[in-house]
Amino acid sequence: MLPKASIEHIVAKQRKALYDMPAGHPREISGSLPYLSDRPLLIGGMRGSGRATLLGRMLKDEYPEAWYTDFDDPRLAGFDESDFAKLDRLIRDSGKGILLLNKVDCAAGWLPFLSEKPAQGIKVIATVSLPSLLGVEQDMRSNRISGLFVTRRLEPLSYNEFLGFTHKKGSSQAVADYMARGALPEAVQASRPGTMLRLYDRIVCRDLIVAGGIRDRQTLQRVVLHLIASSGGTVTANNLREKLRIKAVSTAAEHMALAERAGLVAFVPILTDNPAINPRKVYAADTAMIAALSPEPQPDRDRLFETMIFNHLRRSCSSIRYTTEQGGCDFVATDSEGAIRCVQACREDDAGQDRRFAVRTARDGPA
Repeated sequence: MLPKASIEHIVAKQRKALYDMPAGHPREISGSLPYLSDRPLLIGGMRGSGRATLLGRMLKDEYPEAWYTDFDDPRLAGFDESDFAKLDRLIRDSGKGILLLNKVDCAAGWLPFLSEKPAQGIKVIATVSLPSLLGVEQDMRSNRISGLFVTRRLEPLSYNEFLGFTHKKGSSQAVADYMARGALPEAVQASRPGTMLRLYDRIVCRDLIVAGGIRDRQTLQRVVLHLIASSGGTVTANNLREKLRIKAVSTAAEHMALAERAGLVAFVPILTDNPAINPRKVYAADTAMIAALSPEPQPDRDRLFETMIFNHLRRSCSSIRYTTEQGGCDFVATDSEGAIRCVQACREDDAGQDRRFAVRTARDGPA
């Protein structure tokens, strides 16, 4: 619980500090975000994907008169459900009708607070963690909070965003740099040894261990490290249990699900009528994270390239599967219009060390 005067003071300092910071590079998602509506807009993404920077640009460029609060501020660590009433009074006294709230899910009671804003005639754009976003989307699908929010997912930097972020031109060398430096803005911008490891540690501690209520931290960390190191390979909960000597298959499956909800990895099912009995392929969210966490001196570059292609496809495809039939195919991807693409990722180094990258694609009609 915080005094109302303290909340007012902290919020004012946050706004001043935000305006003193660089605006940050524009993101592709900005062009597709819906205009302010009667439903709060939730933007979620994995930690390090640039949620705070995106919201800061929106405040400076689009909604300069909006109310802004960053709930990830350590000075608001004591903010609890009862403090939302004090915040409400401050917002009402300010006369502002638009709220931009960064990482609002850090505060208990955030969902009821946002839910009542439309009735008050107040528009809301808020960033949340990826697990919180997925939880809201699941509740909307089950009609527990049907139609209450508009949701969007902020992905790590695309290749084109990386080029703009680093002021590079497209080339095979730029692709190699993209794989090496990764797609998480926080790590790309810092470009210092240890930044990726610290980011990974925060994701594991806050979004997996704390959020998931995990007591056996060592087992969870072993599972997550194995999944990231295995990017591009196949995995099952049972094989994971045997390899890492975990007591129960359910524990392995739970840890796999937590890693996926936090955005660290994604799983791709096989193209079959019964995918439940087949291994899934696993892909890390970031190629630089694979390199940073790899126990090997040099991670498999073919796997890194395949991971990069997967993360590119998942931005625009409604479903991605793989197949082992007829020689196999890395990705059988279906777009939003139902068209199917069969994509094979290939990476080669010639004798002159001139890198060549290829993505072989075949198109089919609607599924």
